[in-house]
Amino acid sequence: MNILDRYIGRTVITGTLTTLAVLLALYIFMTYVGELRKVGRAQYTALTALQFTLLTLPRWAGDLFPMAALIGSLMGLGNLASSSELTVMRAAGVSVMRITWAVAKVALLMMVAVVLIGELVASHSEQYAFKLRAAALQKHVSVNTGSGLWIREGNSYINARTVYSNRRLGGVHIYEFSAAKQPLKLTYAPQAGYREDGSWLLEDVSQTRFSESRVTAARRDELVWRGILDPGLIDVVAVEPQGLSSRELLRYIGYLENNGLNSDRYRVAFWSKLAAPFATGAMMLLAIPFVFGAMRSVSAGSRLLAGTLIGIGFYLFNHSLGQLGVVYSIPPFLSATLPTICAVAVTCYMLQKVKN
Repeated sequence: MNILDRYIGRTVITGTLTTLAVLLALYIFMTYVGELRKVGRAQYTALTALQFTLLTLPRWAGDLFPMAALIGSLMGLGNLASSSELTVMRAAGVSVMRITWAVAKVALLMMVAVVLIGELVASHSEQYAFKLRAAALQKHVSVNTGSGLWIREGNSYINARTVYSNRRLGGVHIYEFSAAKQPLKLTYAPQAGYREDGSWLLEDVSQTRFSESRVTAARRDELVWRGILDPGLIDVVAVEPQGLSSRELLRYIGYLENNGLNSDRYRVAFWSKLAAPFATGAMMLLAIPFVFGAMRSVSAGSRLLAGTLIGIGFYLFNHSLGQLGVVYSIPPFLSATLPTICAVAVTCYMLQKVKN
């Protein structure tokens, strides 16, 4: 990468990160104000609300990255155009495609950043955020980031390694003890679902009973458990599909389909995660036609306004189509990737016109 590439790349990255910081600052303000309504319940404090808000930032950074990439690239390239630096580059023999390639290198870097944030940071911080809030709002619930949700019911201890948003639990362990704290029974179920009668249905259950003389094991296909776990708590600590990593989504999609359950919400989230890097790259390259194309003669403010509206429109289209796809049974792949496919197609078309 030569000096010109580094200079253009640094300008575009600075604009993108600045825009992302502004968008995330707005998110922090709005989310924190909403969380303040819960302050005072149980042990939920203003500091806990702030921690919850900050821990959800990585996921929102991934969601807002395409919009920030478009607006930030327009800011960076627009500044170069306003100061006539792009004109000097063109006069020195640098072609539009050469400048486009410099931006494309930055776009590839940003695409990798989106993947890393979504897979390595966002999923873990999102789950920890909801567990932290649940621990503060529920006095009888202890949450540990390494072992999931813990509940005590008399002499029994219930552990759910994962809490899903559709009132399902994963990795359920029920430890039962005597009054003298001697182990009586261990029940394990990979999955559990809430039923309308207020009970939980444990699936593929294995039980181990302890006595003074021996230990016995048994297996059951299903077991009804009536515990104190309020399903309202599930709504508090539920991990939304967007908060799971691609690997976690694939694992849970496989479970749902193997048991004949609807997996559309999780499929939409999975395909959206795969499409997000491409959306970021497309949005960043879309800034090139704004600077060199039909809008090169308008003011920088007008280009920035147009880019902002396009970015917001893409964000709304992307999220609303995913929800509509679940409601109206649109194939998850199509509802999750159509906005990105449209963005890539429009970007390629406009770049071709600029090239010509």
